[in-house]
Amino acid sequence: MVVKRKDYRKKKFRGFSFLLGAVGERMMVALMEFQKGDEVESHEHPNEQAGYCLSGRFELKVSDKEYVVELGDSYLIPGDTIHSCHFIQDSQMVEVFSPPRK
Repeated sequence: MVVKRKDYRKKKFRGFSFLLGAVGERMMVALMEFQKGDEVESHEHPNEQAGYCLSGRFELKVSDKEYVVELGDSYLIPGDTIHSCHFIQDSQMVEVFSPPRK
C-alpha cells in the first residue's frame, strides 16, 4: 500500500490537527505538526507509539523521565505509559502507532 501525501486525511487529536497516512490492521502512520509553545497534556493509551523528528525541538516526558527531542532523533513510548510533550520550537514528526489509534 502507498498513500500519496495529497491523499492524507486530516484528523484532530486533543485539539491539534495531524495528517493520517497509511493505516493497516496493526499499525498506522501520521504526520504531526506543532507550533512553538504547544502542549500535549499527560495521557496514556494502549498503543505503542514510535516517532522520528523531522524538524524542530520538543520536550518529551515519558513516565518519570524527561528528554529533549530534535531533528533526527527517534523515540518509543510503550503502550499504557503516561507521556506528554512541550514544544520548544515549531516541530514536525512522523509517528507510528500499533495497533492503530481509534
